[in-house]
Amino acid sequence: MSHPFDSLQQQCRTLRLAETAKELPTLLRKAEAKGWTYHEFTHELLSYELQCREQKAVERLMKWADFPEVKTLDGYVNIALL
Repeated sequence: MSHPFDSLQQQCRTLRLAETAKELPTLLRKAEAKGWTYHEFTHELLSYELQCREQKAVERLMKWADFPEVKTLDGYVNIALL
């Protein structure tokens, strides 16, 4: 019989929450240490997955755009101040 934790990780993968499945041990430890409620834990879990998806989307779009050089807003601000 598999451990409930292993089952939970597999369920995350089945639901295509791959990043959450990888981070689940860390999130569970933080929840236990800080005494999170179920609501707080669920919020942190889903926020983490959304953040990872947004980051991957940005990376994918930047790759698709095929810019010769990546520039940030900070770089433009620094040039304007000179």
